Amino acid sequence: MNKFLFLITICIGCLNPLLAQRDLTPTKRKQAFGARDFRELKNHGFQVSIGPTYMLTKKTNPTFQSDTSIRPYNYSFDPKGLVGFFAEIGMAHYPDKVLSDVKLKLFGHRIISYYDWGLGFKYFGGTEKTTIQYFNNAGQIMNTETGEGRFYNGYAYGRFTLHHNFYINKQFFIDNGIGVNFDYRVMDGNRGYKDAVLSSTQYFHKAFVSQLHYDLGFGIRLKRGSYLIPGVQLPILGFYEYDKANPRLKWYSSQYRPILFKIKYIWLLEKKKSKNGCGKGSEEDKKANDQYMQGN
Repeated sequence: MNKFLFLITICIGCLNPLLAQRDLTPTKRKQAFGARDFRELKNHGFQVSIGPTYMLTKKTNPTFQSDTSIRPYNYSFDPKGLVGFFAEIGMAHYPDKVLSDVKLKLFGHRIISYYDWGLGFKYFGGTEKTTIQYFNNAGQIMNTETGEGRFYNGYAYGRFTLHHNFYINKQFFIDNGIGVNFDYRVMDGNRGYKDAVLSSTQYFHKAFVSQLHYDLGFGIRLKRGSYLIPGVQLPILGFYEYDKANPRLKWYSSQYRPILFKIKYIWLLEKKKSKNGCGKGSEEDKKANDQYMQGN
């Protein structure tokens, strides 16, 4: 139930109509510093994202009882995340005439501020410590054994995300995003364990992973068509390997939720000029572009 309430809250935030759209039209007023910006920008450009990764684990670790009476024991697992990294490159696209025609608006404002996609590589790591306590027939602890495992997994991935921006002012905005990612493990992590181990409780998730993720960022407008967005991305639902929509990844005897701490940089491409200095395109293209600029 908590998962669905969390998802609904996210969706409401993403559909917030109190939105000021980005202005891609040439600057009309004199800038505080430097020359005015007369560039004509396209409604798409490149995006690059990079940053550290971490695996979140449960705050409390339960103790389990053995199901044998020959040599009774209990055991517990203590997982922890390790710092990794990720990097991706892709494209960002802002609503144009095509999206306007399907009227993706709410209360007169666009639902989708922009959408982006990327291809990249993720490197996730974690550890797990196992503690086993053996008892005699009187219930007294006879001895305690511990063991530990450590791993790093590497994934090639692709993702697609829809974003809705809430502007604080002309320079700063909150970036909300909902999207899907498809990961494939290309670097298989360590499955070995040092000292005590309960192999019957271990499971290693399949190589392919598909998830629904949520993005939250703080956007900074550097200049027209150029944005820096530090933020986080974490999975909220798991599609594959399906386990009641659990987005965590299983390794050894524990579950880990991957999280990305990222800095994303978006820069929109400049329109090419014809020989006489005018932008290329038909009258219909120019009309569509005017409509797009008026809506932004």
